[in-house]
Amino acid sequence: MAENLHRGLAVDPDDPLDAQQIVAEYARVLDRDLQQGRFPVAVDSLPFSKPIIKSAIRTSVLVLSSEGQMTDDLRDFLHTAYVSLADYVTADLVQLLSEYNRAAEDLAADPRLAKEKTGGSAWQTISESSQLAGEIARAMAAEAEELQAEFSQLMSVET
Repeated sequence: MAENLHRGLAVDPDDPLDAQQIVAEYARVLDRDLQQGRFPVAVDSLPFSKPIIKSAIRTSVLVLSSEGQMTDDLRDFLHTAYVSLADYVTADLVQLLSEYNRAAEDLAADPRLAKEKTGGSAWQTISESSQLAGEIARAMAAEAEELQAEFSQLMSVET
């Protein structure tokens, strides 16, 4: 129940009105992050937990579909919102990926010959964290695929 508290008030993602509020607040955060190109983003920046947001989106799909109000634009928005949850990860993973990306940019911008770059801090960061960064990226991609499949299944049931 603690994760269902928001600003001191209990919210129920299975209630259509609460679900609408949850999705609207998440949409504001997602829009901000999309505008700023800030992916991946720390999961604690979300207004609710990922399971609460997922449940609220599912409730919204059910209500909109049952009332005949599901438009192509709403479907596209809800699909994007649902799958984008994969881009919200723990703060330590965001930091690691940011450091890795920064090092890769520094390495690419370094005008020296490749053999001269291997002694620098950017090269060291890349070599020490590339496997972990790859594993994180694969995990995020797998979660996005899972969310895609869940949303597709939800839409196939509703149409």
